[in-house]
Amino acid sequence: MLKREVAKRVFAREFEACRELEKDARSDSEALDSKVPNFLISPLGLILNRVFVVGVVTELDNIGTQGEMWKARIVDPTGAFTVYAGQYQPEASIFFSTLKVPAFIALTGKARIYEPEPGSVFVSIRAEEANVVDEEIRNRWVVDTAEQTVDRLVAFSDALASGYHGEELREYLIERGISSELAQGISIVLEKDVSQEFIKLLRTSIREGLKALDFDGGAGAKADQKEFVLELLKEMGGSKGVDYAAFMKEAVARGIPEQVVEEVIRILLSGGQCYEPKIGIIRLVG
Repeated sequence: MLKREVAKRVFAREFEACRELEKDARSDSEALDSKVPNFLISPLGLILNRVFVVGVVTELDNIGTQGEMWKARIVDPTGAFTVYAGQYQPEASIFFSTLKVPAFIALTGKARIYEPEPGSVFVSIRAEEANVVDEEIRNRWVVDTAEQTVDRLVAFSDALASGYHGEELREYLIERGISSELAQGISIVLEKDVSQEFIKLLRTSIREGLKALDFDGGAGAKADQKEFVLELLKEMGGSKGVDYAAFMKEAVARGIPEQVVEEVIRILLSGGQCYEPKIGIIRLVG
């Protein structure tokens, strides 16, 4: 009986940058075993087969031509996951068939990668199980995932600074308390070019995402401004969608500077409290 892989917590930005873990990079026993599942590897060395994500479903379509095949877009503070569920995922398919968008959901599924041609890579999730959750659970997932991602960033930076490579690097990381799997992943990644720009963007996304959660409700004038923007969105029909230009004009007319409105909207988008169903339209979640 095959061991079921642990579902990893990962942000959309890191997940989208994953690539297939080549079989020759695995242990000899795994490389020879045809029953071993396919794995992906992230730019930070995270090796994964299954994922656990929590976010806001902002788009949901039945794209099947012969039976149901649901395609969903799940947003977290760093980006969006593309998720599929069809006849071979009956529970997830039934779930999506009754889901009202937008909604906070928690989802477990298998990571999939499709490369139709060199340089063109699509990473997605094949849903296994999904449930509707609330904003508090989403916030907790963001915090937990941020902690794990920061740990990987620290380990990755340590590996870069060490100057070691291959087996020597793997042993060095294990001695410093890094799991053998992550140590292996980092050593594999560092055999190739490292994108410092990706690391910078990921750090920024995490920082902005955590700020957007605003656990203490904000402070002083900023909290008042956020509340004003939320109330104005509701007043202008935010649950159905509001034209961004019209909303901005109305907010400025009521005394809120344009720069402040833009900042608050950005925070609301990062925090999953609103989203853009299409360019130029803002819609509240819930």
